[in-house]
Formats: sequence, structure tokens, C-alpha cells
Amino acid sequence: MLEVKPTQHEILTLLGKDSYEMWKTVCHFISDNYKMDTIWDDGGKYGAYEHKFRKSGKTLCTLYAKEKELVVLIILGKAEREKFEEERVNFSLEMQAIYDEATTYHDGKWMYIKATDSRLFSDIVRLLVIKRKPNRNITMCGYVCDMCKAFAPNIKRNDEREHLSALWKKYYNLNFSPENIYCEGCRSTKADAKRIDNNCPVRACVLQNKVDNCSACSQYPCAVFKERQGLSYEEAREEQGTSFCEAEYEEYMLAYDNKSRLDRRCNSAGRCGTLL
Repeated sequence: MLEVKPTQHEILTLLGKDSYEMWKTVCHFISDNYKMDTIWDDGGKYGAYEHKFRKSGKTLCTLYAKEKELVVLIILGKAEREKFEEERVNFSLEMQAIYDEATTYHDGKWMYIKATDSRLFSDIVRLLVIKRKPNRNITMCGYVCDMCKAFAPNIKRNDEREHLSALWKKYYNLNFSPENIYCEGCRSTKADAKRIDNNCPVRACVLQNKVDNCSACSQYPCAVFKERQGLSYEEAREEQGTSFCEAEYEEYMLAYDNKSRLDRRCNSAGRCGTLL
């Protein structure tokens, strides 16, 4: 396991622009839709870096970054291969050939997919969904509760509110004392649910319009949404300048990059509202 993971700039320099865009697209899809642990390691004979997405002892997929090339490894077990065969006609001829040529070991069929551009992205998404159904829920405005250090279950596991309070001040100029940071989520059905903002205008708007989240609304992005719009990676880096820390942003602030997340949902659906 790598002690220090590579920066986005290092990955970009290694992969080149086209492969890096595909890297980001795959990583964003997984981050938006799955609760996963990420493991970085030396790529060995497969590349400079290995980036594995894993949960509860099971690997969803592994990305290998090498000079000007991205390789996505997806292993399909017996039941998953049966599912692939059922859906075979929905995959491109190129992906069908990759499947047919892949070697089957005791733990499954190992599909090494060279993804130097976005051509095979929809196929990769279908394979990931075969492996595991998306299990990450977003809030009404597009935040992600399980990523948020203010979320009650996260506080119970590891209370990081003191650090989060300082970072909310740094990135958003918000003044919340650690003891006042506690949220059970906008989707909590408890009558006495505790939230950071019990008068959130986005939550009221989503409930009034009877949609699941802002991206399902024809008016997205509207003025109400923008009241709770978070900073993207690029915006945070530009605003913070030399004080920007990529690891800090990804660990503590990524949960609030709601516009990027909702925009990707809209783009993947061809319209706002539907995930796939």
C-alpha cells in the first residue's frame, strides 16, 4: 500500500489528457454511486499505480495507471458471468470481444479493459452494476451524508468535528462551534431530527415540488439551489491558492461538491432526474 497517494496532477501527467478524463469519469461514477474504500498501491507489471475500490472484503474494480494508458480490471464471478450473458446484446462488440478473450480463473473471469478514451464508459458502467447495485444515497441538494463528518453516524464512529469546524470556516467562512455540528440528514423521518439547518430552503423546495433531489427538477440549477451550492475541486483550489490541500479537500469537503455531482447525473441521463 502506498504511504502517499499520487496527486491529480501526477495522474494527469502520467496518463495524458484523454486517459485522465476517462480516469476521472470512472472514479466519479463510483464515488457518486457507491460507498467504497479506496486502496492505493504500486501497479507492478500493470502500471505505475493501482487504485482499488473495495468494500467488506469484495473488490468492485481496480484501475491501473500507466504511461498514456488506463486499464480497468473487473472480475466477474459465475453468477455475474451469467448476468453478462443475459445482457450480452446490450454491450458493444468491443466489450463482448474483451469478455470472450478474458481468462477465467478460480475466482472469476478477469477482464482487463484498456480505456484510453470514453468509448467504453457505458459498458464499464453496466459491468459495475452487474458486480454491485449502486448503494450511495445523496441528499436533496446533492450532498453525500456518508462522506460528511457532520453526519451523526460518522460522529459516533470517529468524532472529527473540531477539525471540520475549522475547515468550514476556511472553505465557506461558516462559524460553527464543534459541539453544534451534528446532523441526522435531510431525509431523516424522525419528528425531532437534528440538522445543521432545520430551515434549509433547498429541502423545503424539493419537498414542495415532490422530486427526489434538485437534479430531478426542470428548474435545476435555480437560485434556491445556489444557496446551498458547494465548492468544486477546481473552485476550492482557485480560492485557496497555496493553502489548498488536495487530500484535505477530498477527505472533508468533497461531500459538499453537489453541483458537480448533480451535473453528472443529468449528463448521464441525457436530462435531469435519472441515474442510469
